[in-house]
Amino acid sequence: MADTQTLRPQGTTAAPHTTGADAGTRGRTDVADRVAERIATHAAAEVRGSTRTGNGSGAAATGTADQARKAVSGAVDSVLGRSLPSVDCTRAGDRVRVHVHVAAVWPTPAADLAASVRDHVRSQLQRLGGYTVDACDVTVDRYVLPHHDTGRRVQ
Repeated sequence: MADTQTLRPQGTTAAPHTTGADAGTRGRTDVADRVAERIATHAAAEVRGSTRTGNGSGAAATGTADQARKAVSGAVDSVLGRSLPSVDCTRAGDRVRVHVHVAAVWPTPAADLAASVRDHVRSQLQRLGGYTVDACDVTVDRYVLPHHDTGRRVQ
């Protein structure tokens, strides 16, 4: 069977490599800055005690006054770009600095939530993006009341 080779642009003198070459010798994958922000945002939302705001979160189609207020608030937050969690990320090579803004569910202690978010964001950026996290600052921007189901139940 013939050896499979990679085509080179005309005029290059580099020797072709076979497709069976070790992946570590073929090149490098660069992950875009936006990917680091998305990884960090998703990681922050996964932490217990953190909640998403904006994007219409918390609104269901049942029509209660509280849910309508939350829907309007979520829509306004989305339009103004105040959805949480949000992340500001600065990247240099494989090193990142992130500042995470989260909303906490009452009565989660802010210090405990910040530590949990910081640890989870660091681990996810390392695991999924291969980043070294130089700094991860977390700000608890607001508290929201937990959602309680006030619908009627048949007993």
